[in-house]
Amino acid sequence: MSSRLDRLLLLLDTGSTTSVRTTAAKQLAQLAAKSVISDVALEEDVKSHRQHLPLGDPSAWTELMAVIARVLPYLHSRSHETRTSASVALSHIFTLVPLWHPFQDEDDTLAETPALSLPPPDFPTLSVQELVQNGKLLLASSGKEFIKPTGILASASEVKKARKDAMGRLGLEFLDDLGAADDMDLDKELAAEAEGEGEAQGENGVKSEDNASVEPVPLTVDTVMQKSTSPPSRSKSMSPTAPSPSTSTGPAPDQDLSALSARERNRLKRKRKVGTSAFVAPPPQSAGSKYHAAPAGAPNKARLVASDDRLAPPSRTESPATNGASPDKVVIDPSKGGAVSPKTSQQSQALDVLPGQWVWDGLVRILEIDLFSPAWEVRHGAAMALRELLKAQGKYGGTKAGASQGENDVGHERWCNDLAAKLLCVFIMDRFGDFVSDQVVAPVRETVSQTLASLLLHMPRRSVLHVHSVLLQMIRQDFEVPVKPSIGTKSRRPLDSKEKSHIWEVRHAGLLGIKYEVAVRSDVVEEEAVKMDVDDVKSEPGLAVSGGHQILQDVVDAAVLGLGDRDDDVRSVAASCLLPVATHLVRQLPTCLSLVLSVLWSCLGDMKDDLSSSVGAVMDLLGKLVSYDEVIGILGDESKSRPLTELAPTLFPFFRHTIPSVRLSVVETLHSFMNVPSLAKDWVSTPLLRLLFQNFIVEEREDIRAATAATWITAISLLHSVQGWMESAIAQPQLLEWFAIMMTPMGVALDSSSFYDPLVSDNGVQATAERHNVDKNMLTQDLVLISPNTIWKARIASASALARVITLWGSPGQSVDDMFKPILLHYVDSSSMLQKVLTAVVAEEWATQFDALNPTAPPLIESSSLAHELSDKTLAWLQSEPPAAYHEMAFTLARIHGECHNLLQSFAYDCKVSWASIPTLGTEIDLTGAKPGCFSLATAEASVGSMYSKLKESLGKTKKRELGIIGEKRKTVVASIERYKEVKAQHDIRVSAAFAAAYVSLKATPDKVSPIVKGIMNGIKNEENVDLQTRSAVAVASFIEFCAQHSLAQPPDKIVKNLCTFLCQDVEKTPTFAFMRKHLSAILSFQAASKGVDNGSNDEDKADSADSAEKARLSRRGAGLAFVQLSTRFGPKLLDTIPKMWQSMAGGLLSACGSSDSPEAADGLIGGQYGQDVIDSLSVLEAVVPTLHQDLWPKLMALFPIMAIALRSRFAIIRQSIARCFAAICDVMTGDAMLFVIKTIIPYLGDTLVTSNRQGATELVFNVVQKLDYKALPYVIFLVVPILGRMSDPDDDIRAAATNTFASLVKMVPLEAGLPDPPGFPEELLKRRDDERQFLTQLLDGSKVEAYQMPVTIKAELRKYQQDGVNWLAFLAKYQLHGILCDDMGLGKTLQSICILASKHFERARRYKETKSPDSVHLPSLIVCPPTLTGHWYYEILKYADNLKPILYVGNARERNKILQKLKNHDVVITSYEVVRNDIGVLEDYNWHYCILDEGHVIKNAKTKLTKAVKCIRANHRLILSGTPIQNNVLELWSLFDFLMPGFLGSEASFNERFGKPILSNRDGKSKNSEAAALALEALHKQVLPFLLRRLKEDVLNDLPPKIIQDYFCELSEMQKQLYDDFSKSQARLSAEDAVKGAAPNTGGQQHIFQSLQYLRKLCNHPALVLKNDDAVKSALEKVGQKPDRANLSDINHAPKLLALRQLLVDCGIGGTPTLVSAGDVGKSELVDAEPTSTGAFSQHRVLIFCQMKQMLDIIETDLFKKHMPSVTYMRLDGGTDANKRHAVVQTFNADPSIDCLLLTTHVGGLGLTLTGADTVIFVEHDWNPMKDLQAMDRAHRIGQKKVVNVYRLITRGTLEEKIMGLQRFKLNIANSVVTQQNSGLASMDTDLVLDLFKHTTSDEDGTSSKKEKKLPGDPISKNVLHGLEDLPAEEEYQDLDLSTFMSSIGR
Repeated sequence: MSSRLDRLLLLLDTGSTTSVRTTAAKQLAQLAAKSVISDVALEEDVKSHRQHLPLGDPSAWTELMAVIARVLPYLHSRSHETRTSASVALSHIFTLVPLWHPFQDEDDTLAETPALSLPPPDFPTLSVQELVQNGKLLLASSGKEFIKPTGILASASEVKKARKDAMGRLGLEFLDDLGAADDMDLDKELAAEAEGEGEAQGENGVKSEDNASVEPVPLTVDTVMQKSTSPPSRSKSMSPTAPSPSTSTGPAPDQDLSALSARERNRLKRKRKVGTSAFVAPPPQSAGSKYHAAPAGAPNKARLVASDDRLAPPSRTESPATNGASPDKVVIDPSKGGAVSPKTSQQSQALDVLPGQWVWDGLVRILEIDLFSPAWEVRHGAAMALRELLKAQGKYGGTKAGASQGENDVGHERWCNDLAAKLLCVFIMDRFGDFVSDQVVAPVRETVSQTLASLLLHMPRRSVLHVHSVLLQMIRQDFEVPVKPSIGTKSRRPLDSKEKSHIWEVRHAGLLGIKYEVAVRSDVVEEEAVKMDVDDVKSEPGLAVSGGHQILQDVVDAAVLGLGDRDDDVRSVAASCLLPVATHLVRQLPTCLSLVLSVLWSCLGDMKDDLSSSVGAVMDLLGKLVSYDEVIGILGDESKSRPLTELAPTLFPFFRHTIPSVRLSVVETLHSFMNVPSLAKDWVSTPLLRLLFQNFIVEEREDIRAATAATWITAISLLHSVQGWMESAIAQPQLLEWFAIMMTPMGVALDSSSFYDPLVSDNGVQATAERHNVDKNMLTQDLVLISPNTIWKARIASASALARVITLWGSPGQSVDDMFKPILLHYVDSSSMLQKVLTAVVAEEWATQFDALNPTAPPLIESSSLAHELSDKTLAWLQSEPPAAYHEMAFTLARIHGECHNLLQSFAYDCKVSWASIPTLGTEIDLTGAKPGCFSLATAEASVGSMYSKLKESLGKTKKRELGIIGEKRKTVVASIERYKEVKAQHDIRVSAAFAAAYVSLKATPDKVSPIVKGIMNGIKNEENVDLQTRSAVAVASFIEFCAQHSLAQPPDKIVKNLCTFLCQDVEKTPTFAFMRKHLSAILSFQAASKGVDNGSNDEDKADSADSAEKARLSRRGAGLAFVQLSTRFGPKLLDTIPKMWQSMAGGLLSACGSSDSPEAADGLIGGQYGQDVIDSLSVLEAVVPTLHQDLWPKLMALFPIMAIALRSRFAIIRQSIARCFAAICDVMTGDAMLFVIKTIIPYLGDTLVTSNRQGATELVFNVVQKLDYKALPYVIFLVVPILGRMSDPDDDIRAAATNTFASLVKMVPLEAGLPDPPGFPEELLKRRDDERQFLTQLLDGSKVEAYQMPVTIKAELRKYQQDGVNWLAFLAKYQLHGILCDDMGLGKTLQSICILASKHFERARRYKETKSPDSVHLPSLIVCPPTLTGHWYYEILKYADNLKPILYVGNARERNKILQKLKNHDVVITSYEVVRNDIGVLEDYNWHYCILDEGHVIKNAKTKLTKAVKCIRANHRLILSGTPIQNNVLELWSLFDFLMPGFLGSEASFNERFGKPILSNRDGKSKNSEAAALALEALHKQVLPFLLRRLKEDVLNDLPPKIIQDYFCELSEMQKQLYDDFSKSQARLSAEDAVKGAAPNTGGQQHIFQSLQYLRKLCNHPALVLKNDDAVKSALEKVGQKPDRANLSDINHAPKLLALRQLLVDCGIGGTPTLVSAGDVGKSELVDAEPTSTGAFSQHRVLIFCQMKQMLDIIETDLFKKHMPSVTYMRLDGGTDANKRHAVVQTFNADPSIDCLLLTTHVGGLGLTLTGADTVIFVEHDWNPMKDLQAMDRAHRIGQKKVVNVYRLITRGTLEEKIMGLQRFKLNIANSVVTQQNSGLASMDTDLVLDLFKHTTSDEDGTSSKKEKKLPGDPISKNVLHGLEDLPAEEEYQDLDLSTFMSSIGR
């Protein structure tokens, strides 16, 4: 079984999105931390109260380490996402777990003892020179990954050994002494470890074992057979017998490997190999099981050995016995769900927590070794994990409990030093680089630098200085560097002779270290840093005594050295080094500033190629420095720096750099220069302006465009500030060029020759050859690659920029007119739509900017003749008819010309009409239609109209076929003409909207406003481009403002009315009342959400509905934009400015409901005349509310009571509209609106009399929850309980909507806890919330349910868990909930149900006696169960409860009819499912108090007549009892909940989509489905959890003896083999195979398959079942060489199962003496727990024998018992037993110990009976459905059983039966996933294909096929070849490797 932990690990590894993985990581951490923290609350809580943990409980830490051990292998993954997720999970664990510190166990006295002055520890000697010259390199990988699995190390001594290996391999032996403080003799330990295992150490640290010692002993531990899925342990424990108190789940690591040959050992290791290969594990055993499958006796049997048989040394990974049970005897059913099977997780002793040690010590040691792994992924993973560990838990590393403060300080410092030295070694030796988009990232060095930074946080200053000095050595490299061709590095340009060679990776790493050092320990560079004592530091080369000033100087020198490096990555890090200390640099080292600046500028000057990734970093640093006055001073002082006039242009080449961040920082840096008053500005000139303008035209990114606009405005203002500067910088040719670029028609390539390229020198030669053109697509204006919307954005931005130039160009009068009149007037009169629109945009922006800059000046048209002329021209255009066509349309018309020409010529070609009669269309194309004889639109229309008809008529009735083809052509031409007209209309709208907007902004007063209003409103209604539509919306606001200033009241009112109409055109948002008024009792929102509801559109509408829907959507969007603009423009004065606006918005609602005080009165008005008005009002409000100013909210609140009346309307559509509108209001004014909902609306949920009140309130809450989502968190508690009550509402719609809402709310409940109280809520409401919160706690956690005192006496002593069950049932009853009691079989579900029935009937009767209220009158309860159990229930009720009068409603129809009259007078009616199916007509008329379905999974199939009948029963409380609520697939759960709470899991189809398909798709364990399956299971589990109560026997019954399940294999007899093989060759098999392969849905094929399978099944049991006629019998006997007369078919030798059964019975002491067993029979006694033979009169074991078929029982009875075992006493219980007598059979068998056997069929005997008289269960045949078998075996293994129960399953090897067992395993897994209390999930199980079921395989074949299967997934060669071809990583992959992310993670 896979557990919740497995599922989370799976998601961690395979989650498709980051959020899935992160969530899994968080939940995993909470799971892990639970063992150490009693109550893991939300993460935030824990951080604030990280209490110190007492060390007293090492087992808690061990559990935590067990989870960590499961996560560690994921750090080795090849996938970056998996490594990251694993480190995130660890990070969460480290932050959730309290901080360990050494003084927790004492009374802090030690903590206070003053630190003695102990000498500080030495820093390890670390020579950079030596390592660079002699150390081995760490590259991407060693290439040896195929040899040795990298596992987790198993014990502390192994860790040491591995460390020794790693250090030796890399030439770091000097580091090996660093851990020597542990005072352990490593070599001695290793000698002890390696006894009998001669280990040679290869160069790569790969072990090679010799053949060591003795012959192999048979292995007896199950782990040997089991391939582990996580890295295996490689240790031998020193004490093989005592289990250690660790609770991890691992293999038995104590197993003695020394007795194996090297080959065997290697095989074992390979088998356990970790890695990415997916091995399929054998059927997992259930968790905590202490038995191991061990081969014993004959090779074809496996037996289970309890752990006190000393065969298998107990694994030290077992948990201590729980619940105080005796640890020696707990044997648990392996197929049982719930318990989680032992994973061979690597709980290595290396992670063990030693008492008094820092708890993370072992983990750090393991990670340290991984840091030196040859594979870069492992180094990277280890560095990430260490980083997280040090950040959260590094404060007390290396300390010990019980040591003094001084000793601990030294210990901590020594530990820090050792770890730092190792990290520095990785720095020096790592050479791995990874390419991301356009730059190299060194993931290992980057991450290690962050790890080092996390360590530096906790280091004393003197240690930091040591690290600092090593980093400086790495950067300076003052020694000879051996020159050898470096592997894997980027190609460098050849060295200049004067340059000293150095290793760039080492310098890169050193700078990274410095960068993080100064970021996290800024204290070391501060001026007032404490001067260190001289004797604190041993004098060492390169480590002078240094204060903050000196260190800062070092950092700056290092950075300057790095900035001068040839390597781009080094320059990049060098620049970012100085960012954190920029302030210190400016304040403390002002003398260095000019040096740093000149280096930065020269860096920029050198970078010409586009791949320089350091540009961004250098610019960021420049930008930061420029913000300091001191730097400005230097830039302004020519003696200290080159003038900005020279420097600024060095940035120009980066304007169109390929990296967006560089483009952005150029613009921002230049802008920051402009904003400094003291700096020179003469570089702000034509080149800069040209570059900025080019940015507008070709930049696609919004952020860069915005930054460019801000820079442009500043630049133009600067030019304007000096007289004549603007004119000189922007000459007329320049302006014309800009206008020409901007006005280039869409789709025509831009003229790039007019673009300025700073890299092209004046003579036109480009300075650098290699450049990638980032603007290629924008320059070609290819509308396939670039969307028109992007181009519009660019053009509008350019127009706005040019308008700024016009606004600030000299004085508004003459000079502007002279310069711009010819340009603007030329374009305004152009025939191009684009040019007209952009000219209007320029005019509009000019006017707007002019007004903004000169608020008091007269309007622009008065001072500028150009403005006046533009306003006249736009008005004239608006007042006249639009032109016939636009320039852009010429191309389309030319195409239409060609099409028309072809169409008419077809008559000549195809129909042979004479050429003379075909009209000519003219050769010249005329857009205007004015020139005679040219082709125009009119000609085109004539050619498909009159000309076409004339030609067609001339043909008469001939040429039908040709005319058909020509007719099709005509359709195409007509469509082209229509499209042409549409485009023309769209162009008209664009031009008129733009002209109207320009006219409005120019503020001229027209004589008639209608053309202007029409222009703007058309733009709002029909414009597709959202930018242009927004401009129209702004124009509406401006026009209304203009009207208000001129006291024109009428236009604004009319405009607003139209806007409201636009909002209501979308039928989806504003349904039609006339169509929908017929719906009264529905909840439309919920129906629409679940299946889409028809909002009233008939069939004619639907033809062009898509088109009209799109138009309606556009006008709704436009109107919405207009309201946004109105609200921004007028704010709180909106309704005063447009007085009638409120009436347009809320009028309909007010007129219908404003005066009514009851829903009925309102409904009269709504139904009469106001229906549509109300819907329109609500639709408008829904859209407008989010835009309104806060001061207008009180006006809305005044509508609340009116809306509450409308919400209770009888019309469903009115309720839906109110609910939607109110949800929108809640979204905006959450506090006030939610208070109203909770105080006024929620009470309607409880209105039992008026359904529409409940429907309205339910629909409102449904909408609010959908709309607010997590905003609703503070209010969740107020909503959950009332909604819960509606989940059992009599109305289907309410029930479904409430259930759906509840499912959404219940997920939020856990998140609600820590939130502050919602504002403005009165005290009594908050108090109510606390009560309801307590209820929810109980709902979500069954263990918190309060105890229920039963008011009646029950004649049985309840066990604790049974009382808990009754508490839970009482809790459900109290809150009107329904549930499934799915306790394990045999735990007393019947008794618990009787308790609740007796109690609730008693309480109801008592209440009726006291109050006589109608809701407490007597109601009977109904119990429905399988017919076998009716008597059982009847007697149990009489036995346990005195106050209940039961009656059996069974028998034939006549008998039942008699009983009917009596039902009312009894308390409990017991009946069977068959009776319910037949009598549902009668039973559904009754109201029942309780309806209990025993073995309720009978209704798992929603389509059967039985299920439908059961669901018609009406009951106050519904309860299902079932030990196995899911038998075959998850859909069954849907059917059960459809009875309990219809709608809770959605519709069947949606449930199947959401849960069924993903879970079933993972049947084959393919990883691509596994994430979906794991997520679906997790979600389903959360949703159903509150309504399922499941306890397993092994968890609650300490006194129930164990159950041992064993498979007993038989071989086929000769005759069976013969028949099996005959079948394989037969026609039947072939046709069955065809049916399978064709997978045809035809029933015949299905029938074939089933008959064939059924035949094989029977054959496995006994040949007699398939050999029907005498001839067949004869030939069969002859084939096996027996004479038909002598040997009878009933000889038990033909059926090995009968032989096996006889053997088992004899073993049980049943049926005679063992001498009966012939020598050839099966081996020795199989009974493990056989008790010594008693000399009593009875056998000591009693047996249940289960078969599927009655015939098989007959054969056992006649052929075996009567012939061979006459002394056996037995009874039979099968379908032939009269149902009334079944109870008697059971009672007799239980009461009479002399009866040896009971023969049953699984079908009859498997359900609900108690047969504890037996202690052995034998299955002769098996059900396809594993639950049936499990239920059957639990007839004996239940309460009352005193003995160990042995279950034997007889299986014929190599046949169908073995395969059935495989199928069973998969089904079991699903069932356990959803219903176990441990939340265990789907194991990937390979169910054999149906075809495979037909094969008969020998055991050898089985072995080989499984070997093949195993080989495939792990074929390492091919796998690794593929791994080499991985794609380049995505840009996001390394985004966490930047300084700011890291600093925020440590809370800086």
